[in-house]
Amino acid sequence: MRSQRPQYSYQPPNQNFNWVQRLAPLKEPPLAYLIFLVGVALGIWLSIQRNVYGPRLLILLIAFPVHELAHAIVADRLGDSTPRYHGRITLNPLAQLNLIGSLLMLAVGIGWAYVPINPRALRPNPQLGHMIVAAAGPIANVILAIICALLWHAALPDLDSLRASPVALGLANLLFQFALINLALFFFNLVPIAPLDGFFVLKGLLPYQLASQLEGLQRYGTFIFLAVFFIGPFFGLPIVDVLIFGPAQSVTRLLFGL
Repeated sequence: MRSQRPQYSYQPPNQNFNWVQRLAPLKEPPLAYLIFLVGVALGIWLSIQRNVYGPRLLILLIAFPVHELAHAIVADRLGDSTPRYHGRITLNPLAQLNLIGSLLMLAVGIGWAYVPINPRALRPNPQLGHMIVAAAGPIANVILAIICALLWHAALPDLDSLRASPVALGLANLLFQFALINLALFFFNLVPIAPLDGFFVLKGLLPYQLASQLEGLQRYGTFIFLAVFFIGPFFGLPIVDVLIFGPAQSVTRLLFGL
């Protein structure tokens, strides 16, 4: 008698802190557009002042929505209408962000957002489809970092001639910091711990039986995540620097030719 293959399972992140639902009126135009423009202007101004919160605010308003939109578009193209049903085919940051990930982004420079998907609806199969959707978000962050580097190199002659200008230095710092945090998000999201994208990328790369065994760790993902990124650094282990900020700084300097 043939044994039945185990069913592909997916446990979405806990959405008890989905503050977007409580503040739903804010994500509707024109108020959403006003909040976005004010936030971007504040982020640029803080960046020119060389304030670390400027690039982080721009990450929340630009990089996170682009990251989640990449997930949503790829899932939609692969047959899952869940993101479209939930209104996630949008760059509106107030439709994408969640409270905890946003606060951590502002506080420490690393955070997350979330787009709902149904892996069972994905083509060509749930395991491979989920891997492709998961990889789309981090790839979008790399593209944003590359765009920043291209703008840097295009403006480099003007930056050299305006080196004494605080505004020019602030804008140069903005490009570098925005690229750096995008690459940090890339390395952060590819850590193979649920509910990060890297967990589902790893599952997609593994043979079916190993991927099914890996699913058993998914229910402990939150505890593993806290142990790696919070408890470990508390005891002096440089996990975040080794896995995220170190590689991000190296790649950013390479892109910017520094």
